[in-house]
Amino acid sequence: MTATPAVVVGSGKGGVGKSVVSLLLAAALAARGRRVLLLDGAQNMANLHVLLGVRSGARIEDLLGGAVSPPHMVQQVAPNLWLLPGESGNEALYAMEPVDRARVQHRLSELYDAFDTVVVDTAAGIESVVRVASMGATRLLVVTAPEPTALTDAYALMKIVNRQIPGLPMDIVVNRCLDADEGRDAFVRLATACERFLRRGVRYAGALPEDQALRLAVREPHRLLESIPATSAGRAMRESVLDGLDLAGGARTPA
Repeated sequence: MTATPAVVVGSGKGGVGKSVVSLLLAAALAARGRRVLLLDGAQNMANLHVLLGVRSGARIEDLLGGAVSPPHMVQQVAPNLWLLPGESGNEALYAMEPVDRARVQHRLSELYDAFDTVVVDTAAGIESVVRVASMGATRLLVVTAPEPTALTDAYALMKIVNRQIPGLPMDIVVNRCLDADEGRDAFVRLATACERFLRRGVRYAGALPEDQALRLAVREPHRLLESIPATSAGRAMRESVLDGLDLAGGARTPA
C-alpha cells in the first residue's frame, strides 16, 4: 500500500542530538514545500515544544479520556510545519501501562495521512523507538555520534528493531562530526556489524557537523527555526542528508 512517509528518528542513547536532528529534518522538508508533521514521540519526556518555545495545548491524557482528538493537539510553528507536542513530568502518563502508551501512539498515527511527511522524534532508548516504529513508520533514521558508546548503543537499537520489525528500512546519520571522513568511518563500522551479525544492509544518510552556531541557536527557542538555515548543520541537512534519505511513500508498519 502507498503511505505517507513517516520517518521515526531514534538513538540508542541520549546526548547525541536526536531531537535537534529531528527538527533539522522537519525544517528542511518544510522548506522544500512539503506539509510536515513533527511529532514528539517522547510522551512524558518531551522537549520539542521547549526547543521551539511554544506551549503545549491539549494534554495527552485528555486524548485517552476522549476529551480531545489528535487534530486539536497540532500547532503550526512555521510555514508547512506543524508540531504535535508531548509532555514532561506528567504523573498520570508516568503511571500509564504499556498498552495505554501504545493506544496513545495509535491515536496519534491517525494524523499521518493529513500530511506529506511525518517526522517522529522518539525518546532515547529502545522501548520508545520500537513502540513508535511499529505504528505507521515507513523507515527508521538512527542518529549516532562518532564515539564508541554511541555506536554500541546504536547497534543495539538496530538489532532489536530488526528483530521486532524486520522489514523496516533503516538509515544512519552521524551527528557532531569534525569532518566527513569521521561520519563515513562511523557508518562503515555500523554497516559492517549489521551485515555480519544481522544479515541485512543499512543506508548512509550522511554526516552532520559539530556546529557551535547551532548550539547557540537552541538557547533562543523563539528564533531557532529562523536561525537554522544559516547554520552549517542546517545546510548539511538540506544539501546532503536529506538527499540521502529515500522518502517516497511505501509500505507502512501496521498501525
